[in-house]
Amino acid sequence: MYTREEVEHLFMSFRISDSTHIYNAVVNSCKAAGFNMLEGNKTDLFNVQWTGYIGANDIKHLNKYQKTNHFPGSTQLGRKDLLWRNMARMRSRFPKDFIIAPHSYLINEEFEAFLAERERDPTALWILKPVAASCGRGIKIINSQQKVNKREGYLAAKYLANPHLLNGLKYDLRVYVLVTSFNPLRIYMYNDGLVRFATEKYSNDPRKLQKKFVHLTNFSINKKNLNFVKNTDKVSINNKNKNQNENSTVPIEDEDEQEFD
Repeated sequence: MYTREEVEHLFMSFRISDSTHIYNAVVNSCKAAGFNMLEGNKTDLFNVQWTGYIGANDIKHLNKYQKTNHFPGSTQLGRKDLLWRNMARMRSRFPKDFIIAPHSYLINEEFEAFLAERERDPTALWILKPVAASCGRGIKIINSQQKVNKREGYLAAKYLANPHLLNGLKYDLRVYVLVTSFNPLRIYMYNDGLVRFATEKYSNDPRKLQKKFVHLTNFSINKKNLNFVKNTDKVSINNKNKNQNENSTVPIEDEDEQEFD
């Protein structure tokens, strides 16, 4: 005869919604934690659900033993246009505290202001990004001479043309947090971070503005470079180098995790 705690442990399960891609990291992490993967979305008997963006109606029927990976309204942080709107609003209220991102423009809505700023500062470089894409898709670096058309769904931000480099390579740092509550705000930060590198030496030479291996650090892009060196060493969680970068962790098979650049 099983106790209630033993039964709950035996049947810990997770499912991945049809609204998102199946990421190896998610599946492997859940299975390593003792969760069984449910095939399809025909059952609601899950403990963990990995899904795309959700609304309030998607979670109102969940019980206290069920968790999902998004809060309703998380698009306000995940989409670049909504994130910039929120950032700009907070910057207007607290200008000293919210200068953590370059000034940006929504191309379709602020096109004239964008053109005026390009004319005012002709030496500036700009980075254009689709507001709802990931993995480096659709990103372009431009100077003041290159033509930009007014179009829906793009954000332009002043490009940091003189970034800090490691061994001549552009890189970015990721810190992973788990938010379990917004009111009260409760955040858990993972001890280890992640460093992602470009695979060609950085240069702001106008002839190299379109070279993604120089300017972008996305794994999904740089793994296609002939210079990319794939790591083959599997390192245990309890015995790993604190200075690892993305290319020195457990090998990644398909696309990397969902990215919002």
